[in-house]
Amino acid sequence: MASIIAIANLKGGVGKSTLSQNLGVSLVKQGRSVCIVDTDTEQKSTAEWGERREARGHDPLAVHLVQEERLAKEVSEFSKKYDFVLVDGSPALSEVATKIMMVADLVLVPVMPSGNDYGALEKFLVRYDDVRAMLQARGIELELAVVLNGYNDRVIVNKAISEAIKKLDVPVLKTEIAHRAAYQEANLTGAGVLELTDRKAVQEIEALTEEVLKILQS
Repeated sequence: MASIIAIANLKGGVGKSTLSQNLGVSLVKQGRSVCIVDTDTEQKSTAEWGERREARGHDPLAVHLVQEERLAKEVSEFSKKYDFVLVDGSPALSEVATKIMMVADLVLVPVMPSGNDYGALEKFLVRYDDVRAMLQARGIELELAVVLNGYNDRVIVNKAISEAIKKLDVPVLKTEIAHRAAYQEANLTGAGVLELTDRKAVQEIEALTEEVLKILQS
């Protein structure tokens, strides 16, 4: 059975699709079979990225656009065919976020270093605690980790928000994703940054991938 990773947040514009796409490519580069489930049926950004990827002949990485009401069933089917299923969450109300978390082994929560994102994270954690309690009652553990995205430690506000997040008593990955043009280029070309030339971006995604794998293995 596959490891199922949900990339989710109640807020849009935090990098869910960027993280899903680049983590997916990184796992493919390690020889894993991967599919990404795009739950944002309005924007379809990862589904369209997948079309660009296929058109340009990059290493195969399946992307499926899935309606909310079919999420659990489709993810269950994909988990029989792939090593990893990544669920790219849509900016969603708590009910949809609950469904996404209910099918996952690990929830990654990308957060931009801003006051609005901090507030959205607090709300998301309330929903996560509810879901985790429901799953624990069934003997199922759900892990969570926050990913700082668009981070610059030279900006005082960024550092302040980062410190505030780390005081919330939730796991925060050591790897911080900086704001880099390579991530935008990768999205536009159907690639991952591992397939481009920005070495710093490559190192970020490789380090993030290793952290994620350690969480799943533990």
